[in-house]
Amino acid sequence: MIVFISGGVRSGKSRVAEQCAQKLADEGDRLHYIATAKKTDEEMAERIRHHQLQREKGRWKTWEQPHTLREIVSFFHTCDVILLDCLTNLWANEMFQDEQWQIEEKMQKRAQNVYRDILDLASRTKGLVIVSNELFNGGVPSDAGTYLYMKGLGWLHQQIVAVSSVAIVMQYGIPIVKKGERPCGTEPFLPCNF
Repeated sequence: MIVFISGGVRSGKSRVAEQCAQKLADEGDRLHYIATAKKTDEEMAERIRHHQLQREKGRWKTWEQPHTLREIVSFFHTCDVILLDCLTNLWANEMFQDEQWQIEEKMQKRAQNVYRDILDLASRTKGLVIVSNELFNGGVPSDAGTYLYMKGLGWLHQQIVAVSSVAIVMQYGIPIVKKGERPCGTEPFLPCNF
């Protein structure tokens, strides 16, 4: 099962994704958190620390994997539920790892590789919850790097949602189900804690 959760910055995506992964995991299942963020500045370092503290409250095994998911795919099994947070960072790390980001054909291949790795993760596990950001409300910028980044991310979103059992968009802390039903029955998600 793939659950795709997207939304704006600070919309509650990670909180709902964690709750969803925990609901998908039975007592004997293992919870894994694939963290894709790199510490690029103090704000990002603080966000990473916040997410690490949240995971310490549960039974998560964290994998710091900012790129190349295929390197860890073989470690997962059918008793695993994975939270991938987030596709936006993963795609940026994959795309901008070298100067080839300027070649559109190379970026298409990299996007296809990311998608293949996600399908591999999903096929090996009980559940895969993917978090991503919605970046398209303000239009597409004209500079080449941002345009290719958004084009690749948009393609990944479409491919992943097409194979997902559930697709959710977060708005103002409220999960809006766009495809499927709320995971794990009809229970409401827990309210946001500040």
